[in-house]
Amino acid sequence: MITADQAMNQINRAVGAIVRPLGFPGSRGVWTRVTGEGIAAVGTTRSVMSFQGTVFVQVAISAVPRSWWEYRNHQAVQRSEPPIAYDASAVTYDIGFVEARLRPERAFYHMKIPAGGYRTVPQDEVDHAVDLLTTAAGILAPMAIDLVRPGRYLAEMRADPSRGIGFWEPFIVLLADEGPSDELDDAIDEICAAYAERGADRPDDVIAYARARAADVERG
Repeated sequence: MITADQAMNQINRAVGAIVRPLGFPGSRGVWTRVTGEGIAAVGTTRSVMSFQGTVFVQVAISAVPRSWWEYRNHQAVQRSEPPIAYDASAVTYDIGFVEARLRPERAFYHMKIPAGGYRTVPQDEVDHAVDLLTTAAGILAPMAIDLVRPGRYLAEMRADPSRGIGFWEPFIVLLADEGPSDELDDAIDEICAAYAERGADRPDDVIAYARARAADVERG
């Protein structure tokens, strides 16, 4: 039997051994790859689920395409906030839509806590979690790299049928990188309608940014 902390250390060592050779430096459950195209990360988390008698562990990715970082940094400057550094810390500004949808089914595991145990798990449960999460990490890391390449995150968003109100802002920002288009006009109409339906102010700042960005792209 080992503690949940010891189990997580084993998992992190194993996942790190998979993702570091793919260009993701890091430790303690977060490995981040920063390139000119964007910021991609692989991370592990754990949670003791006392009511279920398990320790839940998972591996997931985050993606911040360069154009999305530029928009979020623009927002910060407009609000007189400190600029957002283009480094590993910017992964907290990930979009989140596509990452969750593309995650493999077996990217998580509930390690069973034996009856009478207190936040301890058997080694064989840890070994099984390591097998699952390292396999998932080997799939997810290249996916994260791909998602920050120009146009790739947008392509995945186009394929997502669940277009709630939160979908439109990142979609419009990424779409503006392709220049003016009927699709951009339609997306702006959609975000305005979604905000109006909820009684929110028209998102003029998002629209102005997207229009200006698309015009810059058109001018070359």
